[in-house]
Amino acid sequence: MKADAAQYQSVVQRDKDGNPVNNLTIDTCNLRDEQNMGIHLQGLAMKTDTQGQYKRIGEVYGFPISIISERTYTDGKETVQNRFVVEGNYKYKYNNGFIAMSDTHAACMNLVNALEKIPGIIEQYEERTAKLKADVPQLEAIVAKQWGKEDELKQLKSDLAALDRKITAELTPKKEDLDGVENKQVNTVDAPAADTKKSMVAEPTIRYQPTSTESRPAIRFTGL
Repeated sequence: MKADAAQYQSVVQRDKDGNPVNNLTIDTCNLRDEQNMGIHLQGLAMKTDTQGQYKRIGEVYGFPISIISERTYTDGKETVQNRFVVEGNYKYKYNNGFIAMSDTHAACMNLVNALEKIPGIIEQYEERTAKLKADVPQLEAIVAKQWGKEDELKQLKSDLAALDRKITAELTPKKEDLDGVENKQVNTVDAPAADTKKSMVAEPTIRYQPTSTESRPAIRFTGL
């Protein structure tokens, strides 16, 4: 940025009040007066679609000027808005890259003003850098310092691991409990008697009672 600022200061032209003189040229505009160039820029802002790519449109004080189209959505409708930047080692813009649509002079000066802002941008970055550098020794000391809670943290981790093992042990069914369930299930079933044939099958018992004329067998059944 300092190199860009130095290059701009070496070529900028100023009026008697110290204001920069417009030195804009537009590739697609043959007229050099501010009114026509301003109208041309406004037309580019309304009609150009670069599909998200930077496209050169001219230059100011030897710095290329580019336009980029960005898509936005308003109330569910897609629209295209264009921003203008001046390119050096970085891309600089004024009013966030939007040119004035009602003032042709302001539209043209937008690009010169982008270069005029460079010294102020450099100053802001230098202030931020100075604050960060002032914090470096303190941050380095914090990083190098051993944390006083390290031993306490190790003990907490050990206690946590012991608690986890205890919880796991409590939730795991014990072997004797499993055996008791199995034994109880077995004990609910009665084993059959050894002599199943005698206890479960009805067999006839025959007793003979002879009479004078004939002998008729008496049949008696014994059951379970």
